[in-house]
Amino acid sequence: MMNEHFVLEIQEQEYFEEGIFRVLDKLHLDAAKFITAKTQQHHNIHELRTNIKKIRGILRLLRHEIGEDSYQLMNSHYKNLAAEVAVLRDDTSQIELLQEIKNRIKDTAVKKDLGIIIAQHDDTRKQAFYLFNQSGNAENLKQMILGLQQMMHELSLSGNPELFILKSLKHIYRQARSAFEITGLLNDEELYHYWRKQVKYLMYHLMLLNKAWPNSIRVFINDLGRLASKLGELHDLNLFHTGIKEKRIYCSAKTQQSYLLRFVYKRRWQLKKHIHSLGEQCFTESSDAFAMRIFNSWENSVMSKKTIKNRKNADGSCNCTY
Repeated sequence: MMNEHFVLEIQEQEYFEEGIFRVLDKLHLDAAKFITAKTQQHHNIHELRTNIKKIRGILRLLRHEIGEDSYQLMNSHYKNLAAEVAVLRDDTSQIELLQEIKNRIKDTAVKKDLGIIIAQHDDTRKQAFYLFNQSGNAENLKQMILGLQQMMHELSLSGNPELFILKSLKHIYRQARSAFEITGLLNDEELYHYWRKQVKYLMYHLMLLNKAWPNSIRVFINDLGRLASKLGELHDLNLFHTGIKEKRIYCSAKTQQSYLLRFVYKRRWQLKKHIHSLGEQCFTESSDAFAMRIFNSWENSVMSKKTIKNRKNADGSCNCTY
């Protein structure tokens, strides 16, 4: 695969701006290839959407460096880009979920119904890809991606940890932690979906700066990955549940519908129990304590020292405030 060996992180030998742009270039160039690939399209669309999420995560990390106007403008471009291909991914997510459910249950009649539902999603997916390929929109989106890559290079980055750690990283951690706390009080499925987004952004931020920190931080990244995965599974289950309740998903009889709903309710209860256990592991600190711990680790890292040295070499002085 195109980005099989690519790691989302700034390397020790890079200074902040150099590493950020290298990562952004790789994400954009791979995304441009994914959108026009004619083979393994289901996989490539998934990878494309993942790259867009990572780019939007990097934008959030840079939010206070580039300014609110630039952030809002760039973020809206990537949000629109993701919306263009969302329809090409939604059915794949449901097919993967339904295949897993089908493998877990024993009732023959329900298995048969699930086979019909999967076939319906597969037909819808084929039609969506056919229309997309016929439209010729892939080349337009490729040019949009490459244009956004150039716009990124017009941004000015200082590599100041008081901005990207004490402000941006602190902000996203606070959002993720608050979402976790609220889900414990309100049983609202949309809150879990929102929490998942914040967890992913936080995970991408930590992955990007991974080389600056000790192994304990890398364990935290793995925990966030597990949490994001379980929240994603919960989201897919919620979509499936809504489809059954609204009778958009085929069931040959009420008994089959009841069986599926019982399965979904039990699985959601198990997932939420696991999710909240992971949330308690991941969000024990306040946002202030978390940001200061990360800030101190960054200040003492080789990466920080290289960034400071580069800025000194560039203008003969260092106007760092840390």
